[in-house]
Amino acid sequence: MDAFYLAALCAVTPGLGRSRIPRLIEFFGSARAVFMASEEELRQAHICTEKQISSFISGRTSDLPERLALFCNRNNVKILSIFDHEYPAMLKEIHDPPLVLYVRGVLPDSMYNLAVVGSRDASPYGVKAAAYFAAAFAGERIPVISGGARGIDTAAHKACLQAGGVTVAVLGCGIDICYPAENKKLFDCIAGSGAVITEFAPGTGPKAYNFPTRNRIIVGLSRGVLVAEAARKSGAIITAGIAADEAREVYCVPGNIFTGGSIGCHDLIRTGAKLVDSPNDIFEDMRDWYSRNHIVQQNIFTMTESNTYDIAVIRKKEQVESDIKSALGKKLLQLLLQGPLSLEELTEQSGKPFADVSMELLNMQVEGLIAADQAQRYYRI
Repeated sequence: MDAFYLAALCAVTPGLGRSRIPRLIEFFGSARAVFMASEEELRQAHICTEKQISSFISGRTSDLPERLALFCNRNNVKILSIFDHEYPAMLKEIHDPPLVLYVRGVLPDSMYNLAVVGSRDASPYGVKAAAYFAAAFAGERIPVISGGARGIDTAAHKACLQAGGVTVAVLGCGIDICYPAENKKLFDCIAGSGAVITEFAPGTGPKAYNFPTRNRIIVGLSRGVLVAEAARKSGAIITAGIAADEAREVYCVPGNIFTGGSIGCHDLIRTGAKLVDSPNDIFEDMRDWYSRNHIVQQNIFTMTESNTYDIAVIRKKEQVESDIKSALGKKLLQLLLQGPLSLEELTEQSGKPFADVSMELLNMQVEGLIAADQAQRYYRI
């Protein structure tokens, strides 16, 4: 039950200040004792400011730990505290690890995870690059970490799942909030084999300032971060900066010099990130890491040609396409051969109800057969 008291301490914001909570627990003996402490007892600890104490006392409700426990029990969510032995060891290594994680699913027990991040307004090239690398990682049983956002994140999660891999989505909101809304089915699939996680309490909305905070968890769970596509000012660049500060490898996919979509990647390459155009570039670093740490490799690397994974992905996609039972699904794929089309155009040309077309498109996105550009036009991948 102490984990729920720790979660309650973190849920009162701004509250006592996350960095001070471990010191308070050491002083009082438990998270429960801190949560139940009076204003005067907190003052006598000489750890928090008067403003922090006042904020906590005014925001605290005595039944919060019980309500969090009830929420987790009803929604099949587990709370991992930093004091639990199941807490990810890699995440503990960063300078500001989250004190609690809300977990739906099961976090992979792996010594080597890789993050794939990038632009929400991804180009077809960026989506293809993210899917190419994520599928390759899945093929070598390397868990893929990303943020569950539109664009690159979604492409990486879907490609990993399609290739039979394990992926983790790190949210910038409460575990009970689906953001973006269209990824609900995707998050359910992720939780089925991997995990959807967050440090934010239930009910916390996807505020802009949550995402840089979220990004440090993506880095903390990963040995390396691949930026598939990113403009100069983007969350992916922030994530890459955190990775560099935490001594994690940063890899970048080069992009089109005539658009601004990859200029952030090019800036990172100029300042020391590794340019990669094949998964094997990253696998070589992985071999070196295992060797440096005297660990016997559990994965067997058999891919030597840079196009081997392209062939595997194409074959997998052809297999999925052949398994589509829906006449509407086959019709939509046929229509998309002519190029990107909007939902309205697909509805009109297919002659089917709007709701049916919308649901079929969502299913095909989850299968990794199609994606949507920033203008919300669908295209085959």
